Amino acid sequence: MSGQDGLVKLDRQVAVLEERMNTMNERYDKGWSLLREDLAKRDAELAKRDRNMSIQIYAVAFGIVVVILGIGGTIISLLV
Repeated sequence: MSGQDGLVKLDRQVAVLEERMNTMNERYDKGWSLLREDLAKRDAELAKRDRNMSIQIYAVAFGIVVVILGIGGTIISLLV
């Protein structure tokens, strides 16, 4: 009989460990899904920043070209 009691205890321990394992797997899955959401938000924010940065760079480059043309035009008008 003690052999069967040992098997029953072992079965209970295995069941408890399986339940713990399932609980931990659920926690890991939830953590991974939250991480994926955070990464998607970060990627979207970085894309928005990149777009804004590109607009700013083009605006500065256009301003520099306008200033260079203005200075060049002024110099030419003074020479003529």
